[in-house]
Amino acid sequence: MKKILSATFVSMGIALLTSGCVPTTATGALNSLGSAATSGAVGSTATGKASGTSKGLPTGSSSITTYENKTYGFTFTMPSGWSKTTGNPDSDLVLFSKIPMTNACSFQFHITAMRKSFPASASVNASFKAAKEDIAIKKIISVKRRNDRIKNKKASVIGWEIVDNGKSGGYKRIIYQAYDAQNHYFNLTASASIEKFETCRPELRKIIDSIKFN
Repeated sequence: MKKILSATFVSMGIALLTSGCVPTTATGALNSLGSAATSGAVGSTATGKASGTSKGLPTGSSSITTYENKTYGFTFTMPSGWSKTTGNPDSDLVLFSKIPMTNACSFQFHITAMRKSFPASASVNASFKAAKEDIAIKKIISVKRRNDRIKNKKASVIGWEIVDNGKSGGYKRIIYQAYDAQNHYFNLTASASIEKFETCRPELRKIIDSIKFN
């Protein structure tokens, strides 16, 4: 029984690490950015919350916008010049892009409900260990643990963050992966084409750092 459980944990950790480092929604979503860029979400300034109104923003939002995902309990802030291209900021899936570089720089998240019995802590530990080994083979650039204490609550969100190295002709990503107390798995990815990564990196970093659970 002990061997069976160990094998299960390892296989789950590998599966999640794979889906995290190469998000399954990324390729199709990034390819569709150009045609989807006409459906932007209008929000308030950095201290406010996004409205539910949708409006075409072909030149990107003119202001810094903070969105609140009430469904899963977190906020994130988008720089000016970015616009929502697909999905809903208050759902389990959304995609933003930098306008007009719609095929270069993007931010997206995907949230999956895991079984209550899923060993989130063991998965984080295994994925973090694997990521550190990936640095040695230059698959990723850096990795760090990221545990966010939820304000006024005993529970915390546990996770890890990586910066991957990308492949020629592909994308480089800053990926924050986490589990909350309800065992929701969060994959939050800020990415850019290899050619545009350094140009977009300061904004990608700000987006990832702005993610706060409440």
